[in-house]
Amino acid sequence: MCQIRFRLFYAALAGCFLLSGCGGGDPARAAGSATLCDLPLKYADGLNGGYSINTVAQAVPRSFNACTIQQPLAASVSLCIDHRQMGELSALLVLPNQTTLDLDLPTSTQGATCLISGRLFTQSLPISRLQAFSGLKGDWTVRVRDNNSVSNTPMGYLIGWSMQAEGLQ
Repeated sequence: MCQIRFRLFYAALAGCFLLSGCGGGDPARAAGSATLCDLPLKYADGLNGGYSINTVAQAVPRSFNACTIQQPLAASVSLCIDHRQMGELSALLVLPNQTTLDLDLPTSTQGATCLISGRLFTQSLPISRLQAFSGLKGDWTVRVRDNNSVSNTPMGYLIGWSMQAEGLQ
């Protein structure tokens, strides 16, 4: 009886060695370790306020300089906006290669009050568009524009924005 247990133990041990030699180890470790890069929420003007939103799009660039992600798996962008008529706004995320992604603010997830008095709008980004960037390095820019050309009085502010990405190193 004892010999059968030892044989089973040695057979299992040999199977483990065989699998580890064939790449049967941890696939996440083989592909790279998971990491998170974050551009934290901060004021659009870099101080303690934001930019008025009007018919000329306000551009606010930021960079992921120290991000070690080589293969993005998920990403989102959040805009802190104080505006009474969200349906009048259009927003874009300009990627480092100067292509753009439309940010659909009315369908974004709405969060609580952010920074001064704005509301946080968060949208997931299509990962297929981000996988072209090694390390996500470069300037990322948010542009917000008020499409109501009837009134030239600013009715709101782009207070700030943030971006978060998850991926493999």
